[in-house]
Amino acid sequence: MRLRNFTFSLFVILICLGLARTTSAQALDISSGGQPTITGAVGGSVTGTSDVTTDLVVTINFGEVSPLNTNSIVKVTVPFALRSNQPYQISVTMSGLNNANAQALQASDVGFGIQNPRLLGGAGKICTQSTHVIRSPFNNDPATTATVGDSGRVLYTSSLGNLSGSTVILSGPQLSKNNSAIRQQSDGYVFDAVFTLTPQFFASGISSATLIFTISAGPNVPC
Repeated sequence: MRLRNFTFSLFVILICLGLARTTSAQALDISSGGQPTITGAVGGSVTGTSDVTTDLVVTINFGEVSPLNTNSIVKVTVPFALRSNQPYQISVTMSGLNNANAQALQASDVGFGIQNPRLLGGAGKICTQSTHVIRSPFNNDPATTATVGDSGRVLYTSSLGNLSGSTVILSGPQLSKNNSAIRQQSDGYVFDAVFTLTPQFFASGISSATLIFTISAGPNVPC
């Protein structure tokens, strides 16, 4: 009898844990918002995770970054989709590009911005009292803000060098109109993460980076 009671109690606990995970995953959801694109690269690639219950992990290999790549710029666009039934925020952490040689590719040599917010569809929530805020300095397309600094290196309004630990890049009000337990294809927003690099005479080194996009509860804002 005791074993039967223990087994039943354990079963109930497991069900509760499963329900808690389901609720959490539905309340705050980040995933791919479409096929990423990469242009101007020689031997480059971009890949990402597809599991909607975990953080979005994106790995970018910029390929050849020297003048052997004769394209004027390498541009990567990664759409990411967000769903939430509460205010949210998006933070990013980065690994890679840890070249010890200062003349090799550095995080500050890769432009990074957030652009083009848009509804996934009719079930995305439009708020009248607040908007989605792209945090400074990331509200730009780095492909259009590139300048050449005194050192000869290309500079951007915002770059991967602006990321320090887990950096909040975006926040806003509720994203999804319906509080349904069923995940829909049209109940959120899509944003574009844009990365750019200008090939030049970098020393040999690592030319890839991995970024982890995390969604969490954000500042309480009216909708």
